Amino acid sequence: MACSILLSFVGHQDPYSEKTNQEGSIVSLAKFLAQEQPLKRVLLLYTEDFQQRAIDTKDWLHSELQISDEAIHLEVVSRDLSADPINPVLAVQEARRALNLAKYQQDSTDWLDLNGSSGTPVMKAAWAILQAIETRPRLRLWQVRNPEEIRPGQERVFTVDLNVFRQELDRQGIQQQLDSYNYQGAEISLCNSSIEAPLALALIRYGKYRLARNYDQAFNAINPYCTEIDKQWFQEIAQLRQNNRSALFRDTYFQVVGLFTVGRYAEALILAMSLYENLLQHFVQKKVGLDITTDRAARERSLSLLQNHNQGQLWEYLGKYQRKNGDRLFLDSVTRDLLLAVLQYAPQTPDLAAYFEQIEAYYQQRNDVLHQLAGLANIENLQEQVLNALEKVLSQVLPQEKLQCNPFKHLNHLIDCELEKALKRLN
Repeated sequence: MACSILLSFVGHQDPYSEKTNQEGSIVSLAKFLAQEQPLKRVLLLYTEDFQQRAIDTKDWLHSELQISDEAIHLEVVSRDLSADPINPVLAVQEARRALNLAKYQQDSTDWLDLNGSSGTPVMKAAWAILQAIETRPRLRLWQVRNPEEIRPGQERVFTVDLNVFRQELDRQGIQQQLDSYNYQGAEISLCNSSIEAPLALALIRYGKYRLARNYDQAFNAINPYCTEIDKQWFQEIAQLRQNNRSALFRDTYFQVVGLFTVGRYAEALILAMSLYENLLQHFVQKKVGLDITTDRAARERSLSLLQNHNQGQLWEYLGKYQRKNGDRLFLDSVTRDLLLAVLQYAPQTPDLAAYFEQIEAYYQQRNDVLHQLAGLANIENLQEQVLNALEKVLSQVLPQEKLQCNPFKHLNHLIDCELEKALKRLN
């Protein structure tokens, strides 16, 4: 059976007003709650000068509502709050302490009922603040009107729901995590909030799995909402699941953009160089017509194609090729350096080769970060130059509109819209 656990500060009019002889808010609320469900426990907080009022209130609850003495607990507040009962920080601290005490008495079906109409103004407000920031379930805030000031149609005892403020704070926190591409954190925050937004949660999980390149799971996250989500998201994830090279290049590029944006520069550089290697291989295949790969399993086949290309002239060129440090190429396998040399050899790729050479200049920094645990200098210039060079290369693969539309930013905007819709439904 659901029960009620009542928490309240003791005020000037408890258990009744000496001027009007009217019941105070604790008595009125306790009687109201007792009509709906049993009062399992009552926790009354009082300042040192209100000890007798607390005792009188306990006696009234025991005699009039037959609540056992053991179920009514009197708790004196800190000396600091007794000395300064209008200090909001101290009031919230004491209210939260009481709430933590009450939770040990609360079963899964019990309500924690907070009296927002007794005590000093800041004591009353303390319960409202807690309801607005607490995430625990089955928490109600009650107000009790002065019987002499009730207007027609107004109830003497009524609940107030301030969850709207906590929900808005939750939404803002989730948005900040989305802006940092922290989909894992956004998922946890949404699940722990009071916002019911299943479509937003599905989209967050879609972003999390897409960012992790788990494209099957990304598809599974939104598939139950196939009639509610724009087909664009299914089309994009379908291309990624099919290992479409252009789609993979675009997704990786915007992952690099995101990492740079949130200051994860080392990760951004490492991923940028991975994209660079794959783009090198792609253009050698498409522009030069050599279907070669750095895959060791295809080593013999790739070397044979190189040796026979253009009647052996390419192989001769590679044999004489010198890297910028003066070293010769190793021709026993297909490497990044060899692919760059092939691209420089082809007469139809001079612009591409120049951009690739620009990116190549940062490869040693990537190696230092990855293998030597080195830091990065001149971050702003590095970020701008790497992204510009990658964008120039990708413009040969993707239409301009694809490079101008960041899918993760678009996704974040869509999630935020869904959260806003969910808040409007709740309120």
